[in-house]
Amino acid sequence: MAQYDLTAKVAPYLDRHLVFPLLEFLQDKQLYADDQILKAKIELLAKTNMVDYAMDIHKSLYHTEDVPQGNGCLCRLFVQLSNPTLQRFCSWCI
Repeated sequence: MAQYDLTAKVAPYLDRHLVFPLLEFLQDKQLYADDQILKAKIELLAKTNMVDYAMDIHKSLYHTEDVPQGNGCLCRLFVQLSNPTLQRFCSWCI
């Protein structure tokens, strides 16, 4: 069945956020190993502002509660500050 999968050919033409439901579908159908799909999700998330979702995927991929602390908190703060509505809402605490 995986030989007929067109996800790899269609995905470059879609918005990144539209590829996630396709990956979820492939994961549900178990056409590929879960590790492959989770790694593809993390690779896709690296180019988005979906920091918390990336941390959740990392936890499920490596079966741990520890997430690399690198710049995850800084990235989350940047996402919050780049959104004008959140910036106005959070201005009193910064």
